[in-house]
This record gives sequence, structure tokens and C-alpha cells, in this order.
Amino acid sequence: MNFSFDPSKATQVAAEFLRLEGGETDVLKLVKLAYLLDRASLIRRGIPVLGGDYYSMKNGPVTSEMLDLINAGWLRGSSTDWQEFIADRSQNRIALQKSCGTGRLSESELLLIREVSTTHEKRSGPELADWCHENCPEWHPLTRGRHEIEVESILEAGGRTPEFIQRVTEQESESRYLAELLN
Repeated sequence: MNFSFDPSKATQVAAEFLRLEGGETDVLKLVKLAYLLDRASLIRRGIPVLGGDYYSMKNGPVTSEMLDLINAGWLRGSSTDWQEFIADRSQNRIALQKSCGTGRLSESELLLIREVSTTHEKRSGPELADWCHENCPEWHPLTRGRHEIEVESILEAGGRTPEFIQRVTEQESESRYLAELLN
């Protein structure tokens, strides 16, 4: 089970993390913060902030679409306002060009962003990757390539009950069905 990725929210999430980091940060750190945001949201609320496909990679868990946005500034098959607000990646750094607001984010999502940022504010990108290796049991060590992380694995690693996981699975299936009907 995976939730659909929301590129508009991704821009606002990245911009908010970058704002909290003083306007720029290490690419690896932003990738990890985005994953940890969705992880925390899934475990607490049963829904992600960003959604998308989660993978184990050499440097820890990632949200695939967010990594693609950070690396390329766009997503195949999706329209996004990323390049208007987030500067192109320069070496291993990424910066905020201008504020894009937070209108697509709920108050609980903004609180989670602040919490994740505060929890990890003193860690560099590599330190945060190491932290994920030790604290995200759904991640599998790899030397190359990637391995899918299922939402159910994140929820199990977060101590959620089988009943909670089943409810999340059912809600996600209903959401996809409704989205297909509306498109």
C-alpha cells in the first residue's frame, strides 16, 4: 500500500524545512527530514503528509518522489511549482528562493514539520542518515540499489496494532477508488 504523492505539498514542506534551517540545508538532510515527517505522520495519524513511494537506499530511507524533486526540480507526469520557490540543487546544498506559503498544509502537519525539524536540527545530513539507520527498523541496509518500504512496515515499526494498520489500508484503498471515480 502506498499513498499518492502530493507535489504541491512537497514544495511547501521543503520550503518550510528550509525556512526552519535558516534558508538552506544539506540535500541529504532535507531528504531524511521529508521521510521522517511522513513516517511520524503515518504512525500518529494513519496518513502521510507527502505520500509516495518509500525505499531503503544506501544512505537510509527516502521518499522517492521527494528525492527526484530535490535532484531534478521536477517530476515526470506531474506539474509542480518547485522551481519557482526552491533553488536548483548546488553541490550538496539546497536553498529556498522565496516563500511559497503553507496554505496546503494543515496545522497538525505544520506542527509535525516543526517537531521533526527541532528534533534533528543539530544533526548534519550524514548524522541524520546514521540516525535513521539506527532508529527506522523498516529500513534495510543496502550497498547499492533500492528496496521498497511498505507503509505497513513503517506502521509495524512504529508499534501500531494490526487493527490500526488494517484501518489505514482500508482508508487508503477507499481514497484511491474515489480518486479514480473523480478523474
